[in-house]
Amino acid sequence: MRLDSETHELDLVAKAFQIISREISYQGLAKALLMEALSYSGASRGAILLSGQRELLAKADASFPRERANFLASFPPHAEFRLPSDLAEQVLDRKQTVVRQAGAESSALIDPANPPSGKIAQLCLPLIHQHWAIGVLYLEADGDAEIFTPRCVWVTSMLANQAAVSFESVRLFEALRETNMWMVRGQQIGGMGSYRWNTRTLLSRGSRECYRILDIDLDVNPVPFEVFRSRVHPEDYPALEQALTEAITTKSPFTHEYRVVHRDGKTLHVVAVGQFDEGPTGDLELEGIITDVSQRKAAEQALADARNELVRATGLTSLGELAGSIIHEIDQPLTGMIMSAEACLRWLARDPVQATEARKSVARIIRQARRAAEVVTGVRSLVRGTQVHFAEFDINDAVAEVLLLSKREIERAGVVVRTDFDRSSPRVEADRVQVQQVALNLVRNAIEAMAGVEDGNRILALSSGVADGMISVAIADTGGGISPADRERVFETLYTTKGAGLGLGLSICRKIVKLHGGQLWVEENGRCGAKFTFALPLRQAVQTSESR
Repeated sequence: MRLDSETHELDLVAKAFQIISREISYQGLAKALLMEALSYSGASRGAILLSGQRELLAKADASFPRERANFLASFPPHAEFRLPSDLAEQVLDRKQTVVRQAGAESSALIDPANPPSGKIAQLCLPLIHQHWAIGVLYLEADGDAEIFTPRCVWVTSMLANQAAVSFESVRLFEALRETNMWMVRGQQIGGMGSYRWNTRTLLSRGSRECYRILDIDLDVNPVPFEVFRSRVHPEDYPALEQALTEAITTKSPFTHEYRVVHRDGKTLHVVAVGQFDEGPTGDLELEGIITDVSQRKAAEQALADARNELVRATGLTSLGELAGSIIHEIDQPLTGMIMSAEACLRWLARDPVQATEARKSVARIIRQARRAAEVVTGVRSLVRGTQVHFAEFDINDAVAEVLLLSKREIERAGVVVRTDFDRSSPRVEADRVQVQQVALNLVRNAIEAMAGVEDGNRILALSSGVADGMISVAIADTGGGISPADRERVFETLYTTKGAGLGLGLSICRKIVKLHGGQLWVEENGRCGAKFTFALPLRQAVQTSESR
C-alpha cells in the first residue's frame, strides 16, 4: 500500500537506495531494484533488462541489436520478457520514459500460468549512466487505473538512476576482480610475485604468489623485514644486504639472485628486480617482482650434468682419436726413416761399399727422426701448455714441405695440386712444427673432402699472400663444401661433418693459430668446395702458456 506521507516516502526511498547499493552482482542488483520498484509503485509484474550487458557496460555504447540484450530479472520469476519494438525504440534509443494504457495483448511479460486480461497499465523507463541507456525497468499493472502517477514515475526514476550507477559500480568491481584473477593466475603460471618494500619502516606487502615463493603466511600483512630475512639463505644474505644498500644509496634499479629456504627445508632459487619511487606516505619504496627460477636452475644443472656425462662417455674415444691423429702425423717421417734405412743397407751391400751414399741415407734418417720428435714435442707443448718455440722461417717453404710429406697420399687420392705462393718469400716468426701441423691437417681434410668427386676434378689449391702485416695461407678443395650453418661449428671441439671421428683436428688447428696471434676461418671456394685460410702476424713476440 502506497503511503502519502512525503517524509515517510523519502525514508522508503533512502532505504531502497541502501538496499540497491549493497548489491555487488548484476543479478542481485537487478532483483533488488525490481522488488523495490514493485513495492513502491504497487505494480503486479515487472522486469529488468540490460541492453548488451557485457558489450554495453564495457564500451559505454547503447547501439546494440535487441537480440543481444540480457534479461536479468522478472516477476513472476518464470515469466518470459519480450520488450515490444516500439517501447525499445522509445526507451533505449530515445531515452524516453513511457507510461501508457494498453490491451493485455501488448503485455511484455508472458506468464502462461497467469496471463493478463483486459486492460493493463505499463511503465517503461531507461536506466541511464553517463548519457547512455544501459537498460530498461519495466513495470505492469492490471486494470485501467492510473497507478503510475507523476510522483510514482519520479520516485521510480530516482531508483532507476541509482541502480544505473550501481550497475556501473558492479561492472568496475567485476573488471577489478577479473583483472586480479588474471594477475594471480599469470603470476602462478610464471612463478612471479609482486612486492612493495618501504625502506624506512622496513615493512613490505606482496601478492599471493610472492607469499608462496617466500613461504610466508597470508595473514602476515605487512611483512616485517625480520620475517623476510629468516627466509633468505644465510650464505646469500650478506650479498643481498650489500646489493640493497647500494641500490638505496644510488636509487638505481635493483636486481639480485639469491636462495630462499622454506620452513620445511625446501630451497628455491629466486631473482628479485625492482625500482624505487615514493610511496603514498612519501617514503622511498622499492617496487618490483620476485621470480622463482628454480626450474631454470635445475634445467641448467641437468644440462651441465649431461655435458659432463658426454665428456666422460667419450673421453676414451677422444683420447684414441687424438692418439690416432698424432700417429698419423708422425707416420710419414717414420716411413721415410724406414725407406732411408733400407737404402743405406743396399748401399752398404754393394761391392765396393758405397759409403758416401750410405752416409746420405743415414743423414736423411736423422732428419726424419728429428722431424718425428718435433711433432711429438709440438703436441706435448699444445697439451701441457709449455713454451712454444718461435723462430723466423719462410712460410712458403714450410707449406711446400707439407705437400712433400703428403705426396703419396695426394697421388693415391688422384688429386691435382696447384700452388700460387707469394713470390716475396714472406717470413713469419712462429713455431714451424705447429704451423705445419695446421697446414697438414687442412691438406688432409681437403683430400678427404674430394673422395666422392670424379677423377680429374679433384683439385687442391694452395696460395699465400701478405696484407696488413699478416701472412695468410689458403688451402682450397673442390669437394662438397660446408654449409653456412656449419662454417663456424666445424671449429668446435667434438663437432664433425665426417662420418667418423670426433672433430678434434680443426679445433686443435684453431687453438694453434690463436696461440700465434692469428685467425683461422672457412668460406666457399667458388662454385664448389671449401677454402680454409689461416693468417699469422709477420712478426710475433714469444708467448708462453703463462701469458695466455
